Amino acid sequence: MKYCTHCGAEIDDNAVICLNCGCAVNQPRQPLYAYTDDSVSVGLVILSVLIPLFGIIYWAVKSKECPKRSRACGIAGIISWVASIVIAVIIYVSVFSSVYSSVYSYMY
Repeated sequence: MKYCTHCGAEIDDNAVICLNCGCAVNQPRQPLYAYTDDSVSVGLVILSVLIPLFGIIYWAVKSKECPKRSRACGIAGIISWVASIVIAVIIYVSVFSSVYSSVYSYMY
């Protein structure tokens, strides 16, 4: 048996309301959503490719709760970040090499 927190009356263990005062009995709350499936989410991986920082932060924050999903997002984020840096360097080199060659040809 337990007691009502509002009036102190003795109530049944399975009671939802107190029969004496009509107040709701505090029940332990169930989590709204618990991770039961740790499969890789395609949507999260695509988001990690489009926004690499999201994938890296998701991996750091969720690595204990869902290791497979967070690892996939982290890897996708890192690969996307490295690929964007490589593409930027290639563009930079190609643009400045053409600019340098045109400037150099005018000088001589």
